[in-house]
Amino acid sequence: MYDDMMELVENHTYLTAARSKRPDNLMDALPPFDTLSAYVQELRDTGQLTFDAVFHEPIGYYQMKCFLISDYSVSKAVFATDVELYKLIRDQRARLRLAHLIFKRYIADCSEGAHNQVMSVFETERRKRSLRRPGTLPTPTSNATSAGYAAPSVRIVPHVSAGPGDDAGAHFLTLQIGQTNVIGVHGRSVKAIETMLNNDMAPASLFDAAFLESVFFEKYIRAKSCERRDVTIADFTMLRMLGHGAFGAVNACVKNDTGKMYAAKCIDKRRVMGSNYVHGIMAERDALVSMDSPFVCCLNYAVEDDNDLILILDVMMGGDLKYHLVREGRFPEVRARYHAAQVLLGLEHIHSKDIIFRDMKLENVLLDEMGHCKISDLGLAIRTTRQVRGYAGTPGYTAPEVVAGHYYDRTADWFSFGVLIYRMLTGEAPFAAVDGEDADAAVLHRPADLSSSDLTDEARSLLAGLLEKSPMNRLGHKGATDIKMHPWFDPIDWGLLESGNLPPPFIPAPNEVYAENMVGVDGPDADQQFKDLVLTAEFQASLRGFPYQSNRAIQKEIVEVLVWNDRDTNYEKFAAQAAPAASTDSQSTACGTCTIL
Repeated sequence: MYDDMMELVENHTYLTAARSKRPDNLMDALPPFDTLSAYVQELRDTGQLTFDAVFHEPIGYYQMKCFLISDYSVSKAVFATDVELYKLIRDQRARLRLAHLIFKRYIADCSEGAHNQVMSVFETERRKRSLRRPGTLPTPTSNATSAGYAAPSVRIVPHVSAGPGDDAGAHFLTLQIGQTNVIGVHGRSVKAIETMLNNDMAPASLFDAAFLESVFFEKYIRAKSCERRDVTIADFTMLRMLGHGAFGAVNACVKNDTGKMYAAKCIDKRRVMGSNYVHGIMAERDALVSMDSPFVCCLNYAVEDDNDLILILDVMMGGDLKYHLVREGRFPEVRARYHAAQVLLGLEHIHSKDIIFRDMKLENVLLDEMGHCKISDLGLAIRTTRQVRGYAGTPGYTAPEVVAGHYYDRTADWFSFGVLIYRMLTGEAPFAAVDGEDADAAVLHRPADLSSSDLTDEARSLLAGLLEKSPMNRLGHKGATDIKMHPWFDPIDWGLLESGNLPPPFIPAPNEVYAENMVGVDGPDADQQFKDLVLTAEFQASLRGFPYQSNRAIQKEIVEVLVWNDRDTNYEKFAAQAAPAASTDSQSTACGTCTIL
């Protein structure tokens, strides 16, 4: 009874923190702009105030959008959003298609109708696709009420009544800028800028001077100055335990100044020292630092206290795929395909960093509150450009070449990926153990059972390729592109998926905790053998490179607060007057947006 009551209390605290509003006084706590002149000069001297640098920072990007709205340049703000999303896409076929669409929409289209109600090309394509392929992605389902739910889409900049946040309305500014394209440049001006940039003739600072003199630039500098402060364990408040691993607990936590929730992986220092595993912890930390993908849980901070090393990671409110599969038995194909596609993109990113993941399984795929997947736990990952040997993984998922003790490479991850897809579609393991043999022996000696009625012909073909025992004949041994091109993935628009504009078919209920009851759970039994260890000076010295803070994480937190604070702000009131009609001659090059081209 006591444990049940404690679980209710912890769950309530956890959910309340997840739904809490952002603080309203963050900007008041930041240093005034007139005290930061030396900092501004330092940024200039180190090349950090170029357009490219500022535009690709979360705070700089947000403040530029606010500035463009205040300057009545709504289409330019939408253009900036499309360019930023385009830059995130890695699939080359999708990049070519979307680059063509962006060029056609904003630069090549000089028709009168082009200036009416500008909409993101991603939003346009998402709507076209939903009409072209009815039933491909059904309305998302949830255990919670779906009233008021809107499928995620590209943010559309409003005309009035709202700031440039996620809650922005759907009003559009009708542009009257004469015979030119919707971003206000045309013909020779576009060519002149292209030539100048290609020949390295662009000046170091190619901003519109109005932005540099605006309140938005001041807010950018004030917010960016937060990067200079060291983040420590004192900046976080720990909440309920979400899980437990070999080296310690995983807790939800909140960053005190911004209210941002994270997951804290706490690693017992005594266990690390007693196991002589400093190199493994540092390798995991370094691998996480190198991650920069929406489909992989990334490292935001690494801090420590007297007892633990703490990795501050993305929190995933929707639980792991195993939790959901145990409850539901198996997933509909449309849902399994969506999850698999996002996992594929995550694995592709991990492999692009010369890392073999080595632990692809349902438990290591987490869902966020909107139903998007991320790969987690790089504890067994290894960075290498050569084949390696040595067992790592989870029985039943581990590739046969790993089980057999042979040399292997990243192709082993695609075998585990196939096991994951099979389990999602059928709820069963693909290799049936016989006569008491263990799961690894079954992988090594038994054929995959592809006879299940839950498998379509396309699914059988995909799984036959992924579960091929010979790594040289396995689907994916040449790279992720071959897997993406398999017919089973035909319904997936990889460009929309990478940009975050393909709605998930399942959304976790917002008022449910997707984690087991951890009240009263102690550490691993083996911890008892390390509890009396005294940490040595040599061990402490080996951890000097452990602390880390991501400037991007700091900026994203601040942007979330600013979006919340700006929810009722009409930035068009900042403009003294409407922007004049753009001319069509080559003199119309003096605008900040031109530099994006």
